[in-house]
Amino acid sequence: MSNVTIHDVAKHAGVSATTVSRVMNNRGYISEEMRKKVHASMEALNYSPNQMARSLFKKETKFIGLIIPTTANPFFGELAFHIEHELVNQGYKLLVCNSIDREDNEIEYLKMLQENRVDGIIVGSHNIGIEEYDKISIKMVSVERKIHEDIPTIQSDNYYGGKLAAEVLVEEGCKNILCISGDPKVDTPANNRLVAYLDYMKELGYPTHKAYIPFNLSAEEKLEKVQALHIKEQGYDGVLAGDDVMASIVLNHLTKEGLNVPEDVKVVGFDGTETVRTLLPHLTTIEQDIKQLAKESVTTILKKIKDEPIDELKVVPVKLHKGTTA
Repeated sequence: MSNVTIHDVAKHAGVSATTVSRVMNNRGYISEEMRKKVHASMEALNYSPNQMARSLFKKETKFIGLIIPTTANPFFGELAFHIEHELVNQGYKLLVCNSIDREDNEIEYLKMLQENRVDGIIVGSHNIGIEEYDKISIKMVSVERKIHEDIPTIQSDNYYGGKLAAEVLVEEGCKNILCISGDPKVDTPANNRLVAYLDYMKELGYPTHKAYIPFNLSAEEKLEKVQALHIKEQGYDGVLAGDDVMASIVLNHLTKEGLNVPEDVKVVGFDGTETVRTLLPHLTTIEQDIKQLAKESVTTILKKIKDEPIDELKVVPVKLHKGTTA
């Protein structure tokens, strides 16, 4: 039977709709016999209560929204997985909103989450200048992105990671290193990877070379940007890629250019996801603790929901995964 309502269940069980509602929401005294009778009718009619509708009777929905730019990127895919795992352990459910890195999608998802009265929102998308974040009253936490001074941020130690990446390239003999970063207009902690590289190279007295390739470009567009860098002609002996996806694009490009890695050019990535470690086990990269980022995000949002004290900034350590590309 389709479109079964609470009134259908009440009629089948021979009770009032109020009684069915009390059984579903465990409110007030209900005899065990009556409880079994209502559940039997729900099962007989294949009735599934709308959990969002049930939240009207409660102060919480037990739903958390997650807005990310794309689940196609291994980092965000694994982040969503670990966040959901942590939330399930706490009795919550996750609504994943894939903005496809579009501002209009992100705004629509914000409205949808607010309309559905989620208890909190974890934001990992990278769009900028969205005024809705200043208006929404739902408790929020951001991951690897600075949204607002009143919204706590969970991030990796990007500065230390950037320095680690530069250090390993220099230790392997590189002196003419190119650093590829994302869109500088986006206020994200990942920008500190570039800052660390610049600081370290200037400290050594080595030249600095930087290029900006926005995160939200397609793989084909990113490849075109990489080709336009003329890595071979410029004589770069090392590349610090903004993330592992970029590192893989750089590696493929270098191979097509007839360059050997790491003999001619050394490459270091950033992220260290399980997916990339499986597909590119030889890639030297800075490994983020994605599981810990997820855990800190969930812990923080649940504390915010309960109005408990929180840290406005939580920095998660990173480590070097030494492969053979550097």
